Amino acid sequence: MRAVEMAEHQRILVICCSNCEPHIAAVRKFLVFIKAKCNVHATVVDNDCAMPAGSVRTWLNEQVQLTKKVVLIHSEESVKMAWHLIRSTAAPSVALEAFLTALEMFSDSSIDQRKLMNVYFAYTPSDCVVNIRCGQTFKLMNEFDEFLASVRSCNSVDTHSLLACEEGRELQRAVEAAAAHPRNYDNYGFLPPDDDTDSIDTQSVMSRIAADVSSYMWEAV
Repeated sequence: MRAVEMAEHQRILVICCSNCEPHIAAVRKFLVFIKAKCNVHATVVDNDCAMPAGSVRTWLNEQVQLTKKVVLIHSEESVKMAWHLIRSTAAPSVALEAFLTALEMFSDSSIDQRKLMNVYFAYTPSDCVVNIRCGQTFKLMNEFDEFLASVRSCNSVDTHSLLACEEGRELQRAVEAAAAHPRNYDNYGFLPPDDDTDSIDTQSVMSRIAADVSSYMWEAV
């Protein structure tokens, strides 16, 4: 699998499934920032990745063994793409397959749940954040202090001073631009749930999406 790799320090795995350019730009600035301020070596799975030689599940299992943290970036697009996948015959992108496979593996405890960090930006509706009831969950930038402290394995972080650097300012600008980008809920035929419909939570995603996708993926391997 082709992946973006950064300076050799502590290892983390980041999975981002999105086609929204402003969101992708925010994620990229986020990665630049944590590289500069958290001394991490990040392997990033996104929509530019090529298919690995073996199964995604096997590759993910190997990567999780090598990393300190696994950062799943939740977004509207990840849910929309999964929703679309079970209603079509299209092959999943590597990023979508990795995202859903990681959800499945963490939810059934087949990999170390303590490594999981669920991350989403404040502009992402809570309905589009999959709650698999394990690991840590951080809303950025609201809980950026807590996220950085966890990555750095320390009690607290002075985020205000850290964000004063050029990487921090660029990150904040990118997040603001993504937040201002018009949302289009009907991409892929997906509409966010309301009180009268199924919610996008562990049960609905894992039973209605991940199970179907899992069956499709392993038949295709």
